[in-house]
Amino acid sequence: MPTTHADPLQCLLPVVEIPPFGYAFSYRDGPVEEQGILVMTPGGPRAWKNQCRHLALPLDGDAPGRFFDRDQRHLVCTAHGACYRPDDGVCIAGPCRGSRLRALPLVIRAGVVCLDGAHLGGFFR
Repeated sequence: MPTTHADPLQCLLPVVEIPPFGYAFSYRDGPVEEQGILVMTPGGPRAWKNQCRHLALPLDGDAPGRFFDRDQRHLVCTAHGACYRPDDGVCIAGPCRGSRLRALPLVIRAGVVCLDGAHLGGFFR
């Protein structure tokens, strides 16, 4: 599904193709190019801004494309070890315990996961 100027959806990939280790993607938030992470959880697909809440570093900064701990249970910041639950983005261990990853709005259209750019919130908000 191609994205058009009239369509704020950025289609990422079919739900059934989400890799177990997560999927990295780029998106625009206002004038800024950002990085996101798409993961499959028991509740369905979730997307998060690829940025640790401790310091504004990508979670996979020290190991590109690696988002999960060894047990594949938590998203981990490779720089500082903060651990986040993939279903709600809450940090359960590390220097930013209790904070939450920034959720990215998703829409499923014909079995394809799409980022909903109309509900990102914008760069200046």
